[in-house]
Amino acid sequence: MPSPLLSTQHHTPPLSSHTSLLELLFDHVAMAIAIFDAELRLQRYNAAWVAYRERDVSPPTSHIQPGLSFFDLTPGTGEEMAPIIERVLAGETVQRDGLRLESEGVASYWDVVWMPLVENKQVVGFAEMAADATERKQAEAALRESEANFRSLLENATNFAVYRVAVDAGNPFGGRVVMVSPSIQKITGVSAPYRFESWFETIHPDDLPKAIEANRRAMQEGRSYRQSVRVYHPEKGEWVWLHTASTPVFDAEGKLTHFNGLVLDITEQKRAEEALQLAYETLEQRVEERTGELQTLLDVTSAAITSLDLDKMLQTTLDRLVSLVQASRAGVMLLNPESGELEPRMLRPPQTVSPEDLAEVTAGCQTVLDGGEPIYIAPDEARGFTEPGALLPLRARGQSLGVLAIIGAPGKTFSEQQQALFESIADQLGMAVEHARLYEQAEQAAAAAERSRLARDLHDAVSQTLFSASLIAEVLPLLWENNPEEGRRRLEELRELTRGAMAEMRSLLLELRPLTLAEFSLKELLEQLAEAAIGRSRLTVDLRVEGERPLPVDIKVVFYRIAQEALSNISKHAGATQATMRLAFRSDAVTLSIQDDGRGFDIASTPPQSLGLGIMRERATRIGATVDIESAIGKGTSVTLSWPIAPDSVRP
Repeated sequence: MPSPLLSTQHHTPPLSSHTSLLELLFDHVAMAIAIFDAELRLQRYNAAWVAYRERDVSPPTSHIQPGLSFFDLTPGTGEEMAPIIERVLAGETVQRDGLRLESEGVASYWDVVWMPLVENKQVVGFAEMAADATERKQAEAALRESEANFRSLLENATNFAVYRVAVDAGNPFGGRVVMVSPSIQKITGVSAPYRFESWFETIHPDDLPKAIEANRRAMQEGRSYRQSVRVYHPEKGEWVWLHTASTPVFDAEGKLTHFNGLVLDITEQKRAEEALQLAYETLEQRVEERTGELQTLLDVTSAAITSLDLDKMLQTTLDRLVSLVQASRAGVMLLNPESGELEPRMLRPPQTVSPEDLAEVTAGCQTVLDGGEPIYIAPDEARGFTEPGALLPLRARGQSLGVLAIIGAPGKTFSEQQQALFESIADQLGMAVEHARLYEQAEQAAAAAERSRLARDLHDAVSQTLFSASLIAEVLPLLWENNPEEGRRRLEELRELTRGAMAEMRSLLLELRPLTLAEFSLKELLEQLAEAAIGRSRLTVDLRVEGERPLPVDIKVVFYRIAQEALSNISKHAGATQATMRLAFRSDAVTLSIQDDGRGFDIASTPPQSLGLGIMRERATRIGATVDIESAIGKGTSVTLSWPIAPDSVRP
């Protein structure tokens, strides 16, 4: 389909019926155009020319009209313009670029052409045509300023160098140096800086490949160049670090023309970075060493607290110490609490020490104790010392306990860090020795107390029972002759006393060997307690058991101890004549009930720790059981222990 603009259906008047095409262009073209005749009178002008004239100081645009003289429109320009107009009227076209006009303090720039108008080979006038060149002039001014600044920077650079390298495929490395700061020679040591290839000749062999590759990408692909390389500086006689950075520049058509760049000496920065890295690595190494020291201290301390047996603790600790610090041997000498003399206690690994060497070591250790400070002995081949030594005091709560001796590997020395570690180890070992000794003392005290308790029990129970049995045995023959019936009764009493004494002895044996509790069932243990109570206090004890099942040892021990405490209370305090024990094994619980017909007591007014009630409850709580105690004055006492059975609680 033909364009509507070309369609014959429209009745637009022909172009010839309007203003001519030339006049249409004249009026609407962006270029300022004015026509003057040979008498220099204004004939025609367009709106753009009026705007152009407005950029001048005078005359006001309201006075512009055909017929005005050229010099009336441009007053004050006669001296400058008269020769130009003469040349134009003589048939010459005159052009002036960047004509500066100013109006109200605002400057503008114009490219102006004065062209003669010729008719029949005669100049009948001229045309003045002007195009606004303000933006171009400003860009040119900015470019000139930039170039001036660049050259000033280039010429005055001292600690850095500025350069421009033109792209030139015919030159080595694809570039040609067109400008470079004189400082380039001082910074790089390059003697011929305008020879581009010389920039690559002194680069360190390890850095050269990456520099060449980066230059290739920059020249061929128009990329920025950013590289830090080592360059040999002949005047300084050393390798220096240089950082080069350049930016590609393209022309109006987008073609890469050159690179503007900067060269910096970053040697000091690199040295600072290397020093910082070295410091960081040193710090890391020190942290690692310190971590190892702390781990060693932790391991030795852990070994020192694994056992409260003094010899076992010392053996474990010294073995660990020798292994961790790679010592050849380590030993401990302790003060005898009674004599106050130093005595060798442990040496690991064990070896025979001659009396002479022992005397020398003892003297050194005594010096350490007297001074209260460690002594470190460096290897001295002249004196026959091939190994380093350390003697450190062992103290706890301000009291000297002995000396720790550490002998290092032959040819080695102890560093300050190792010495500090040894002193920390000695502090920990001193406390461990103190704890082990206190434990020994506590064990000895406990053993003495246990012996005293057993002696009392033997005196109060078995001895009394046997004394009563011996009295009955002495009078029994006379009683039998005079009163056989009374004799038989006394004989039965003698039998009960001897059975009770035997049961009491078995109970005491259980106290001496608690592990034997695991060999008996709970029923058997309660039977022994009942017989012992009968023999001890002539108390009638009725034991009844419902069911049976194996119980864990810890559960069985708690039932045994609570029954023992309850029967002891009945014998000593209740004044009872009869007691009953009921042990019941049910599917969900094991229950033991102990009752007596004694005098009873007021629970509310009885302290929790009296009569062993607190100990009973503590024992029960330990296994998850409960103890209920009921009593009233004159109505006896009842103690009920109940242990709930969990699904996984039935184990031998």
